[in-house]
Amino acid sequence: MYKYVLFDLDGTLTDSKEGIIKSVAYALEQMGESTEGRLDQHTIVGPPLLTTFEDVYGFSPEKARQTYAYFQERYSTIGKFENRAFDGIVPMLKAMKEAGIRSFVATSKPQVHAEAICQKFGIDPYVEAIAGPAVGGTDTKADVMRRILAGLGPVEKGDAVMVGDRRFDIIGAHELGLPVIYVTYGYGDEAERKAFQPDYTAATVGDLKQLLLQA
Repeated sequence: MYKYVLFDLDGTLTDSKEGIIKSVAYALEQMGESTEGRLDQHTIVGPPLLTTFEDVYGFSPEKARQTYAYFQERYSTIGKFENRAFDGIVPMLKAMKEAGIRSFVATSKPQVHAEAICQKFGIDPYVEAIAGPAVGGTDTKADVMRRILAGLGPVEKGDAVMVGDRRFDIIGAHELGLPVIYVTYGYGDEAERKAFQPDYTAATVGDLKQLLLQA
């Protein structure tokens, strides 16, 4: 049984696609850009949006930052609460805490939004820390995870695991030598899973709970 579990937020603990997609649509419209073909959840939910705006949409760094500013206009007030915890997540976190497993959130979402979401949807009482970048920040997933691990002191091999739904979770965890549980109920897809090879997969929250609690 793992002592420390680092969770991604979007697509792992919460179903956040509605607020993110609507807020990206708003940002594109404000920029005078078409939304057609640009709102697929596999593309925009999970990865850092500045990266998506530059690498997928082909925007210049300046245009990407302006688009992100428009995204934040809507997301910071409305979009972040167009969201819900996946069924079974809060009871699973509660059971983990009761079993002595320490849970954390490591997200690419700005930390201020992640904190508000975890409080709103009942996750906050069961996680010890929530780490994410500043608004507009460029921290990688590995950077965020590293901050959590640094607060734990020496972590023995096999004591910690990352749980996520996108390649960035796998890449970041493996960079730090952590195993990864990839949740296929999230926003990734089979091609991404095969390409980046997580250590374990969980198709449902029930499967994830079984892996983490060995029950």
